[in-house]
Amino acid sequence: MALAPTTTAPATESSRPTARSRGPLLKPLTRQTLLYLALAVIIVVQFLPLIWALLTSLMTPQETTSIPATLWPVHPTLSSYIEALQGDIGRYYLNSIIASLVSTLVTMVLATLAAYAFARLRFRWKRLALLFVVSLSLFPPFSQVIPLYMMLQGVHLIGTLLALIIPYSVFGLPMAILILMAFLQEVPFEYEEAAALDGMSRLGAFVRIVLPMIIPGLFTTAVIVFVGDWNEYLFALNYTTTATYTLPVGIVILSQTEFTTNFGVLSAAMVMSVVPLVALILLLERRIVSGLTAGGLKG
Repeated sequence: MALAPTTTAPATESSRPTARSRGPLLKPLTRQTLLYLALAVIIVVQFLPLIWALLTSLMTPQETTSIPATLWPVHPTLSSYIEALQGDIGRYYLNSIIASLVSTLVTMVLATLAAYAFARLRFRWKRLALLFVVSLSLFPPFSQVIPLYMMLQGVHLIGTLLALIIPYSVFGLPMAILILMAFLQEVPFEYEEAAALDGMSRLGAFVRIVLPMIIPGLFTTAVIVFVGDWNEYLFALNYTTTATYTLPVGIVILSQTEFTTNFGVLSAAMVMSVVPLVALILLLERRIVSGLTAGGLKG
């Protein structure tokens, strides 16, 4: 008896994978891949100068000036670091630490009080005062060098670290105030009202309630201000002398000879100047990240 041939039913439209069904799977994958590629490019661009300085600091003087340029140290050496340490880099370090830390502390105290006043208090000419504070950051540093020099010279501060601490403390205020205002506006005012009902003064509520709630913002702002003061070069070049040079100026002094520039020593000093910043950021990593992401989610 002959068996009837069996036929398979054609695949229905619902059981067959279509481009429409694959699209939602491939589209996020493509976007994620592109995002990671973009981030990788940004990281390489950001860290390439530091990597190049690190490689150059390990080269011999002949390799740093060879033609064509040497991309990798053939004979790695620490002689550039030894030469930099034999100079006055320790004094430059100390001057930078004092100037940056003191100016950052002054900026943070003034900026915190001013940001609280702008974010919480109501007073006459409030917007005009805030506009004046923000306008301090609109003038380029080159236009401020000579007037500031004349004022500092009039009070006999040229050649002292106060000649850097005073300008640094003022010029860091606009950005610090704006950042802290954003954090303060995220703190509900009901907390301070409840504290006032309990008999707490406004200053007490500010110190005991508001400040602990914006600690991530304080750390983030302080790091940004400190990095700006640490890397400042123009004022340090014009307002200091040999005894008060900071690292940005001292690095140039260490690497300059009568006729040439020692690129190995220059790179080694640059690498050593970055170490405190990297250590500070790594030490306060969680605080900085939480401060940068604060306010991104509400609930």
